Amino acid sequence: MADVTIRRHSAEAAREIKASAHYTYITNGITLDGSKFAKGELVKEGQCLVKDAATGLYEKYADAADAFPTGKSDPVILDESIKFVLDDAGNNPNVTAGQVLVHGAVYNGMLIGATDAFKAELKGAIRFV
Repeated sequence: MADVTIRRHSAEAAREIKASAHYTYITNGITLDGSKFAKGELVKEGQCLVKDAATGLYEKYADAADAFPTGKSDPVILDESIKFVLDDAGNNPNVTAGQVLVHGAVYNGMLIGATDAFKAELKGAIRFV
C-alpha cells in the first residue's frame, strides 16, 4: 500500500523590504563573518549589517551606547535570506551575499536591527519610510 500521509514543511515567504522600484545593490557583494552569527543561523532580508575595520568582513549591526560603533563602517541592508550551512568542523563558514542594498527606499518596519544611529549613517543613500 502507498504512503498517503500528508506532510508539511515549514517555509517562510520572501519579505519585501524595498519601498520603491529604484534601488542599487553593492557591486561584487560582501562577505559575512560566519563566526559572528549563530551556528546554522538563517539571516533574513532586512538585516542591518556593518563592516568590521579589523577583519573587513560584515556582521550584524549593533549600536554602541546609542551611537554608531567605532571600528565599524559601510552600513548596508541585506535584501536576501542567507542560511549558514555548517562546515565539517561544525562551524559557520564565511558566506558571500550579493543582494545588499546601498541606495533606495526601504520599509522601516521590515528592517532588523535598524536604529537612529544606523539610519543617520545611511542618510542620503537610503530613505526609510
